[in-house]
Amino acid sequence: MRIGIVGGGAVGLLTAAYMSQSAHVTIYTRRHEQAEKLCANGLTVIYGDEKTTHRVQATPFVCETNDDVLFMAVKQYDLTNIFTTHVHMLQANAIIFLQNGMGHIRYVSHLPHKHIALAVVEHGALKVDDTTVVHTGVGQTKWSVWRGEQHAFSFLLRTSSRFPFQYVDDWETMLLEKLMVNVLINPLTALLRVPNGMLVAHDPYRQAMEQLFHEVASILHIEQRERIWQHVQTICRQTAANRSSMLRDIESGRRTEIDAILAYVIERANEQHISAPISTFLYTLVKGKELEGGKGR
Repeated sequence: MRIGIVGGGAVGLLTAAYMSQSAHVTIYTRRHEQAEKLCANGLTVIYGDEKTTHRVQATPFVCETNDDVLFMAVKQYDLTNIFTTHVHMLQANAIIFLQNGMGHIRYVSHLPHKHIALAVVEHGALKVDDTTVVHTGVGQTKWSVWRGEQHAFSFLLRTSSRFPFQYVDDWETMLLEKLMVNVLINPLTALLRVPNGMLVAHDPYRQAMEQLFHEVASILHIEQRERIWQHVQTICRQTAANRSSMLRDIESGRRTEIDAILAYVIERANEQHISAPISTFLYTLVKGKELEGGKGR
């Protein structure tokens, strides 16, 4: 089986490593340099005291893919560019999206692929360099079929126990719950410059997160609010020492995924003529931080 991974970031590298245990994997990178290093040195995964190197193919994403299945593991803003200018290059029978947020949903229905799945990744991953990723926390990848047949993705049942996939029927609820986690943890940790656990360890931070939760839950018409609120706090505790991806982006002067996360919430609020003062305030501050780092758009 030929599996393509579009994106050479932390999630893309981690996915490629585990998929390579049972399939022929090609990583499609943004930079020629990363592709050359992966071909020459392999892909190394660090998990605790273990270090394993996997043989993978890699090539810059400049021509059509030729795979049975494609994993889209790029940031939301890069995905938008691919959809608008390079969608013809995504040649595969099936495609799986691994994005945060909900922004990609508007494009999915226009794709020609017969089988399309949406997924959310709950693993912890940290990219060390172009060929090394640390598996910082074992979770699962939840996935759901958007179009086509579930059997087209049956290979997901044969993945490593350290990288399991769990099928869910309701893709919208799956994405909304992951969006809530990202909305509550990412902007606050990025602005406060604290690891995830601090959001529940300090009452003022927890109260701020709870106020944001109630605002966003109302805008998105979230059901089972108490369960989701407890779920978010549990994730903060389980990943207490982790620095969120948005915090790491801010610290490194990179563009964040704030547009895929909070901008979506604000758009939904505007559609319903509902005010979103907390979300708008946090969104504006994060965009300011991006400008400080030279990555504002």
